[in-house]
Amino acid sequence: MAVAEDVANVRPGDRIAVDPNIPCGHCRACRKGLSNLCSNLKAYGVTHNGGFAEQSRVHVAHVHPIGDLSFDVAALAEPLACVLNGLDTAGLGTGSRCPENALVFGAGPIGLLMALSLKAQGVAQVSVADINEHRLAFVESLGLEPVMSGSDALEKSRRSFDFVADATGIATVVEGMVDFAADGGTVLVFGVCAPDARIAVAPFEIFRRQIRIAGSHSLNRNIPQALEILKKDRGDMARLVSHRLPLSEMLPFFTKHGSDSATMKVQFVAD
Repeated sequence: MAVAEDVANVRPGDRIAVDPNIPCGHCRACRKGLSNLCSNLKAYGVTHNGGFAEQSRVHVAHVHPIGDLSFDVAALAEPLACVLNGLDTAGLGTGSRCPENALVFGAGPIGLLMALSLKAQGVAQVSVADINEHRLAFVESLGLEPVMSGSDALEKSRRSFDFVADATGIATVVEGMVDFAADGGTVLVFGVCAPDARIAVAPFEIFRRQIRIAGSHSLNRNIPQALEILKKDRGDMARLVSHRLPLSEMLPFFTKHGSDSATMKVQFVAD
């Protein structure tokens, strides 16, 4: 490792996490503080090579110390930061009024990070809906309330949640979220639907029941906050990492086990 001569706050050997987003800092979105919506947004490991390299050159502004956190837990900072940005856009950031209950569609790693974050913020009842019984059992083991998608129990809970979020990226799920929101509730489109996906909503219902609909993309300088949450976590978020594999095993693993319900967050480790 090496550090440029004019950098004083980072030293070789420091344990750090990286904010991957590289905004231009000059466009309208950047000037408004919405760096994640930068019109010229780039990212380490996406538009810039080196995401799977043992060493990569990163600007010091994107480096954040992780303290004693293990690297596998600290690697959750980026997806957790995306969750925190979503909660911020939905008006549920730090210091905001806490909803009484919440429903998250999708028991994958990102949906469970969302649910655990809501629980950490003090939401008394956090339900997670999914179609997979194995994942719902995992939901319950995390201290969250599992509910089978399409079940009578879920149907009976319509119009009862202060906050509803989608983490499936399935347009039909997004289309039905409003009906699960309580009057005055908030709906967050968090999962990544196909660019050409379309949904139908009833504008009168949005108006009459005063429903707030929010969207969220990526993270917006949320890594430090994410790291603080991970430092306080008692191990539930760490359980979302199901596998840590070298690059040589990645493709065979995803070919064979990518759709397994037991596969959650898969992390790359250097060979």
